[in-house]
Amino acid sequence: MAFTKMLPMIVTDRLDATRDFYVDTLGWTMVGKADGYLQVRSGADDADAELAFMAPQPAQGPLGTRVPFTTGLVVSMPVEDPDAHHATLQRRGLDAPAPTDKPWGWRSFLVDDPNGVTLDFYSAIAQDPAQDASS
Repeated sequence: MAFTKMLPMIVTDRLDATRDFYVDTLGWTMVGKADGYLQVRSGADDADAELAFMAPQPAQGPLGTRVPFTTGLVVSMPVEDPDAHHATLQRRGLDAPAPTDKPWGWRSFLVDDPNGVTLDFYSAIAQDPAQDASS
C-alpha cells in the first residue's frame, strides 16, 4: 500500500495553548476537535500539511496491555479500510489489536515500530454530532 499522506500526532497536555498558537498565531485552520484531541491544517486544502495533538491517554488494548500514550510520537496514516489493512498485516505476521472507533471520528488500529514510534492506520468515520469540529 502506497501512502500519500501522513499525520504526525504529538502527545501533549497543552491542547489549549497549542490551539491558540497554531490557529490564532500561525493562522492555521482547526479541522478536528474532540475531548483530548486537536487537528490543525496549514491551509484550506486537504493536501495541505496537518498536525494532530492528543492529550495523554491511559493504556489501551486487551486488558490495558498497550503502552499508554503519555509521551512520544504517533504517525497517523489514512487507509481505505482499517479492518482490511489490519487483516493484511496479520497475514504478514504482525500481531496488533483490532481496529476500534475513536471519538474524534476515526476507525483505527495501532502498531509500534522497532523504535517506539506508534503508527496509527485510520479511516474517517461518522463523528458523534456532540463533537463540534468548528469550536
